[in-house]
Amino acid sequence: MMKPIKTLKLVAVLALADPCARLVAQQQTASPPTAAPKTTAEISGVVVDSLHSRYLAGADVIIEGVKGTLVTDSSGNFKIEGLAPGTYQIGVFHPMLDTLNISLATRPFHVGADSASFVILSVPSATTLIRRACPGASTSQARSAVIGHVNDPETLQPVVGAEVSIAWIAIEISKETGIRRTPHVLRDTTDVAGAFQLCGLPSSMQASLQARKGAAATSEVPVALGDADAELLARTLLLSRAASNATTGNATVSGKVVLEGSPANGPSRVELVGTEIVAMTNDAGEFTMTNLPSGSHVLLARHLGFGAATVPVDLTSREPQRVTIKLPKFVALMDPVLVVARRNASLDKVGFNQRKKGANGFFLGPEQLQQIHANYLTDIFRRIPGLRVSGNGFDEVVSSSRGASSLTNSGCVQFYLDDMPWMSATPGDISSFVNGSEVVGVEVYNGASAPAQYTRGMNACTTIVLWTRFKIRDVKEK
Repeated sequence: MMKPIKTLKLVAVLALADPCARLVAQQQTASPPTAAPKTTAEISGVVVDSLHSRYLAGADVIIEGVKGTLVTDSSGNFKIEGLAPGTYQIGVFHPMLDTLNISLATRPFHVGADSASFVILSVPSATTLIRRACPGASTSQARSAVIGHVNDPETLQPVVGAEVSIAWIAIEISKETGIRRTPHVLRDTTDVAGAFQLCGLPSSMQASLQARKGAAATSEVPVALGDADAELLARTLLLSRAASNATTGNATVSGKVVLEGSPANGPSRVELVGTEIVAMTNDAGEFTMTNLPSGSHVLLARHLGFGAATVPVDLTSREPQRVTIKLPKFVALMDPVLVVARRNASLDKVGFNQRKKGANGFFLGPEQLQQIHANYLTDIFRRIPGLRVSGNGFDEVVSSSRGASSLTNSGCVQFYLDDMPWMSATPGDISSFVNGSEVVGVEVYNGASAPAQYTRGMNACTTIVLWTRFKIRDVKEK
């Protein structure tokens, strides 16, 4: 006589509270009739980041009624076994979800004994999120957006009433009008939750994002939007209560500078943009910077023969930060006429051309520099009247031939690189970190003729202002 076969259990498919999540029930094979029946259940699943077309790794998964927290792996998966039959609800938490101001959760659902359930939770698409954040935005053109929050770096509490701005330049090139450069700035003010929405932005653009309240301001954080019709960028900015010119604090950042295609990684120069804080990497490319001001900042790394690169870093005394900066191999190419014209337009934005009209200094623009074919920075300095280059190779020092003093004794020559003062660790070290062929603009001022923004209390000294491709970026044709 045959023994009766145990009835198979099938978990019903349930509707979820969040339309971006769904539950898929999987049928499990019953145990052989002679085995002891299982009394526990399991729940597994995956979290998908539809916004960035990837799985969401490192997300916290909380199951109501279960102690502890699960964390999704690199493929967005999670799994828990040994659950008692009953009703459960799943929630997912991640910093990106906080920035987007959304939550992922299922409705309560029942699991029975000897069963397994599989859950898929998905972050909404860019189009869905933009429609939610920007309900009144136009759907015809400029359908992208940047959204996020502004928080205090130490308390992580929202900063209410902060102005958040995004700035970019659109360049139109045509035979009829030539080059037309149009600067754009869009602003929003954070609400009681510290949230902001910058809507109606074009795709395929590079821009800078900044938060400001009173005398406090973040660095201008570089951001970029992709080429899709609707692009969404979510970013949390940390705005300190201290003034924007604060140079010290209790934050720490360490990291590594990696040189493309090079077996060695040092020494490279790393600076905190907007301050005079500089660190040099060791032979392994490692660096550490301490006593830094809190807030959203930008690190800039340079190495001779490699392109400069930046990474944003959110500094706080709550925990040290770790970054990796990759520098691409620098390849010097002849610039076509169109690129030179675009760089002239970008130089105009930083006031280069206006100061040149004032005739208070000596100027070299993209056209003149292209004819020099400079491999080293000192190749340019040798072409400038009133400058003297002494020494050999990387030990070359620039001094003014108009006076007896030099960098080696009184610092009679001072440098500004991409609008920031260059802090020399050793005389002439700027030539060890900046390639001559990446310079697209040079300004030289003698003594008190230097503009106020390029004066550091040494009015008798020669001031050299250098602009590189890193700052004067090529702008995509629209």
